[in-house]
Amino acid sequence: MKAKTTHTYPLDFKTKFGFSTMCWVSQGCSSFMTSLFMLYLTDYSGIGALAVTLGTVLLLLGRVIDAVDDPLQGWIMDSARPTKFGKYKPFIIISTLLSAISVICLFAMPGAVAKNPVMVVIWVILFYLMYDIGASFYAERPLLRTLTSDGNVRAKLMVYPRVFGMLISVPFAFFMAMVEGLNTKVGNMHDSFAYMTLIIMIPATLISLLGVACVKEGKHASEEKDETKLTFKDIINMFKTNKALLVTKGAGLFSGFIWTLVFATTTYYIKWAYCADLTTGAVDSQKFATYTMIMGAMQMLPFMLAAVVSPWMMKKFFKEPVDFSIFSQLSCAVAEIAMFVCHLLGLLTPAVFFVLLFVVMFTMGLGFVPGGVLDSEAMDYGMWKTKKEVSGLCQAVGNFLSKAQSALSSALVGVILIAIGYKVDSVTDTYIGDLSAIPSMLIWFVVVLSLAPAALNIIASVILKFYPVKGEVKKRMYEELNN
Repeated sequence: MKAKTTHTYPLDFKTKFGFSTMCWVSQGCSSFMTSLFMLYLTDYSGIGALAVTLGTVLLLLGRVIDAVDDPLQGWIMDSARPTKFGKYKPFIIISTLLSAISVICLFAMPGAVAKNPVMVVIWVILFYLMYDIGASFYAERPLLRTLTSDGNVRAKLMVYPRVFGMLISVPFAFFMAMVEGLNTKVGNMHDSFAYMTLIIMIPATLISLLGVACVKEGKHASEEKDETKLTFKDIINMFKTNKALLVTKGAGLFSGFIWTLVFATTTYYIKWAYCADLTTGAVDSQKFATYTMIMGAMQMLPFMLAAVVSPWMMKKFFKEPVDFSIFSQLSCAVAEIAMFVCHLLGLLTPAVFFVLLFVVMFTMGLGFVPGGVLDSEAMDYGMWKTKKEVSGLCQAVGNFLSKAQSALSSALVGVILIAIGYKVDSVTDTYIGDLSAIPSMLIWFVVVLSLAPAALNIIASVILKFYPVKGEVKKRMYEELNN
């Protein structure tokens, strides 16, 4: 009986393969924009002092646009009629194509464009906004909600994209090391960055599209009953009545900063703390390549390990997924505080730094599966309260928060860089700004990647205490939804 269950929809091989690979472009582009966007502009784009200001202003301006754009895109997805391909799958295809094209254009900026400040501003704004639109149409969680209402099955399905999605994280995690290796042949960091972007993104896009094709979308409320169109009043009502959404996104408002705060600063930190000669500004390229490989492993391996063990831990030790999520938040805070204390004591050597980074990523990764289950439950709760399908709007709220957090974290890095007059030669990768300002920059980076995330984790864990979908409420909700 058990063997039969694991091979029937939606846990059949085709669905698991599709759900595991359709996210490759989304995850890859997110890694690019979180860890490399500001670094590329400041160090490798070749646009000079304009880079830090342009990047910082654009990241902040994009969030103002998102405040209108993301809810609109969520409404478009929820209002769309299911096609023979599904309701949410066409939007995932649009998301994949827009995201891939925009990231390729952003990170493979033609040299002729980089030489013209006006063209640079137009180019970066155009493709950054294209990426924003594409990311908002990635409807993975609404699609997951249609496949099953079983929390354990949802948890299992969340594991597959986490584990196998790490395959695409390999080239992104080791991206700078590969760029350094390619640059030994090319001799120009700007061009090497562009070539490596193309080498990775083209096959990732093809595999993602294949993955989308393999997933059969489930049933929708609009297919089972005569559902009226979603109105603006329904949107307002959803926010008034969906306490599950308010709690999960309220917690996410704080905890969602942690990944981006850590990885928006870590590359800069290891480059200038461990790999640079602060008397000349020269960077040891070999050491930097090695350390970025280790940093990449710290992104990939603990998350993969956490994804494998978290469904078992959730089932074995926690009555509700929200309890497991709180455990993850508090464990992560402890590791982050330990990193900050080691810095104060002068013990934050490269070895200690990477060990603590592994622990931070593992404890953070433990929250992915229960977090995915909570998101799906919040969508179900919204449908239970409004009697209408509002999954796309729920997803839009999450998209807006995620992009806002990524942008604001990177913008915070930009503010630090602007304050010290950060400037790097894009060909030789040598620092040509004021070298005496680097030590203070490193102190701020340690605060941003350890102490601030710890505080945010603690706040998020307190908010999750108010999550309503558990016990008898959950039982009654699913009984009524399934009837």
